[in-house]
Amino acid sequence: MTEFQQQFSKRLREIRIASGISQEEFAEAVGVAPKTVSYWENGHNAISFNKLPVMANALGIPIYKLFVFTDSLTKNDNQDIIEFLSSMTEKERNTVLAVIKAILMLK
Repeated sequence: MTEFQQQFSKRLREIRIASGISQEEFAEAVGVAPKTVSYWENGHNAISFNKLPVMANALGIPIYKLFVFTDSLTKNDNQDIIEFLSSMTEKERNTVLAVIKAILMLK
């Protein structure tokens, strides 16, 4: 698992817990088994890009907040992000770009 995936998994768990939502409740809202949520939060399973809007909605947050990590990114993190983006379809990359632009507009 890449450091980016670790941070994303950690962030997902932090937001879910802060929202007062159990894994079971979150799983039901997202349409997956509770074990899947556990796998996501522990970094054992990759999250489908299509699930991001559903997850954000279930948590009551904008999608970009799933990607706001408190730690500074290292050079290795940047490489992990590049590899992650490279594995996406053009449509998925365009969606990620739109989310990043929205984040930058909020600053």
